[in-house]
Amino acid sequence: MKYVFIGAGAIGSTLGARTARAGHDVLLCDVAADHVAAINARGLEITGPVEEFTVQVPAVTPDGLPDRIDRAVVAVKSLHTAAAAELLRDRLAPDGFVLSVQNGLTAHHLSNAVGESRVLSAFVNIGADYLEPGRIIQGNVATFRIGELAGGVITDRVREMVSVLPYAQATDNVLGYLWGKEAYGAMLWAGAVSDLPIADTLDTPRYRPLMIAIAREVLAQAPVKVEGFDGFEPDDLDGSLDRLALFNRRSAKRYSGIYRDLVVRKRKTEIDEMLSELHGPIFAKIGEVIHDIEQGRRVNCVENLNELADHAASLRPAS
Repeated sequence: MKYVFIGAGAIGSTLGARTARAGHDVLLCDVAADHVAAINARGLEITGPVEEFTVQVPAVTPDGLPDRIDRAVVAVKSLHTAAAAELLRDRLAPDGFVLSVQNGLTAHHLSNAVGESRVLSAFVNIGADYLEPGRIIQGNVATFRIGELAGGVITDRVREMVSVLPYAQATDNVLGYLWGKEAYGAMLWAGAVSDLPIADTLDTPRYRPLMIAIAREVLAQAPVKVEGFDGFEPDDLDGSLDRLALFNRRSAKRYSGIYRDLVVRKRKTEIDEMLSELHGPIFAKIGEVIHDIEQGRRVNCVENLNELADHAASLRPAS
């Protein structure tokens, strides 16, 4: 069986490299021609504290995809999901399926293209970053869960992907993990407006009420039982901040992918997709600040985070 990774950035390359090294037939696909060229010329290099290795794995740009795809792993940014889905619409084999390993609640784009019955979803909290063409840093090992969108049962195809992909475990409540990631992710969105590392935004007393408030705002919208992971527990948000700060201090990935999009790669973030999923006055304010940074009206600094903290405090009922 060939496993085609649509998106060979931080997560796609980390998972794809380890899957290929385990002996599976892997093809990477990415729109960045220089990244694809580097992988084909020198191999895909995974660096960092977890393990360092280089694996030879074929890579193509979208125009080089085969006409038939049996198994697709979609690892693009959420704003590119619709485009990735179109690549699969007429290529997915009749008995094939797609696994999303993305941030956010993106499965509907894939379902629209290939049918809901052929889409699996995953929660990935592994920390990784794109460094340069052909080179990825994996900062830690963390929770990775795969499941059916409808939940309730662990199917043979879920078991297949768990057996193929590194670190993966099966779950009958993948949406519960994804909503937990939405809450934790909202904290990361808040912290990304500053120039502080993730751990500092989580355990600085000035920002704890903000982090708890934004997590509560998101959790109130969850339509399923929310699952805990890597120190995050939905019923203990105060303790979660301590545990998540420790988890991030142990990782070589000090800044979120959101921060890197804004400061390092200087490209559009996934904020508009997140704003379509999450509602509430605190996240709306976060979106406003992120838009300002994207459009050059602000820079990443602690003053932005202070403004968010003050905004969240202003919304609390008077005692």
